Amino acid sequence: MEIFSVNTVIIGAGAVGLAIARELSLRGIETLVLERENDFGKITSSRNSGVIHAGIYYPTNSLKARFCVEGNQFIYQHCRKFNISHRNTKKILVASNTEQINVIDKIKEQAEINGVKNIKKLSKKEVYKLEPLVNCEEALLIPSSGIIDPISFMRSLIGEIEEKGNTISYNSKVDKIFLDNDKFKILVKDFHENVTTINCKRLINSAGLFSSEVAKNIEGLDEKFIPKTYYAKGNYFSINKNFGIHHLIYPIPDGFGLGSHLTLEMDNSIKFGPDVEWVESPQDYAVDILRKQTFIKEIREYLPSIDTSLLTPAYAGIRPITNKMDKAMRDFEISDVNHHSVKNLINLFGIDSPGLTSSLSIAKYISDKLI
Repeated sequence: MEIFSVNTVIIGAGAVGLAIARELSLRGIETLVLERENDFGKITSSRNSGVIHAGIYYPTNSLKARFCVEGNQFIYQHCRKFNISHRNTKKILVASNTEQINVIDKIKEQAEINGVKNIKKLSKKEVYKLEPLVNCEEALLIPSSGIIDPISFMRSLIGEIEEKGNTISYNSKVDKIFLDNDKFKILVKDFHENVTTINCKRLINSAGLFSSEVAKNIEGLDEKFIPKTYYAKGNYFSINKNFGIHHLIYPIPDGFGLGSHLTLEMDNSIKFGPDVEWVESPQDYAVDILRKQTFIKEIREYLPSIDTSLLTPAYAGIRPITNKMDKAMRDFEISDVNHHSVKNLINLFGIDSPGLTSSLSIAKYISDKLI
């Protein structure tokens, strides 16, 4: 059995785990990232909308509000610095009927409390001038929303990590973690079931869908500090055609998600989603074709002239959710010594949307805690 020692171990090479590793690397901290897959970002981080969110919906003082608004600015700066494919498309949030106008007024108020700048109400005529295909009564224009190539973004993070001499180890599944005098002994299995022992001073669990599973393998961590993770599958449908739409188009949020919104791809083709489908397995990525009719019904409310017969299944992603009952209380969970009393251990749970947008801000927050 091989034995290695390193200052800090991060479990999970998704956008958030890589962002934390990059931030620690820039601060001169020896860091190793363990990833159970054979490449980076293969789970949630590459199966999302690729949207740079503004932070308009989230409750006052929530971690999502804080990290999304700050992370929005960080990610644009990062994209410009490293020439990463992105576009500041802006977002139009539409009220499809008069009853929804009060809802967008409340969203505007919450967004301004969160610190989102320059939001503007649009009349029906103003929307028509911007997006002639969109049908609505009123709308909000959110200038700081956009789109990004998540893979290019994560690759840039890896470049900075490796430039500082740190490493991402793929095909490395954490089997068991032991506490040893305020340090950690991690047993890691590779593709061939060979076991390596890694000793580290600090441990960050950023395993996304598997964060609860990893936390349960930490000997000495009370299970009352480990939330149950539910799997919210999001199906996407796409139309491989340029309709001349230039903005992200969002309906009023539904009961749990943000509705079947329109997102632009870099080539100006469009996709719709994600919806919310509760699944038992974190590996169920087949798009349910039977959900197409629900998509069509929702899309026609704000894009009545779009030929929805062109809609085809695209892909699906799965979000880790720790509060299935109360959407208003659904927030990122960052559990540290102040919660579970284990020194130098940070568990990240429920990092769903806007995790990609928030990643650089979360990384700064986590790194500040460790310094």
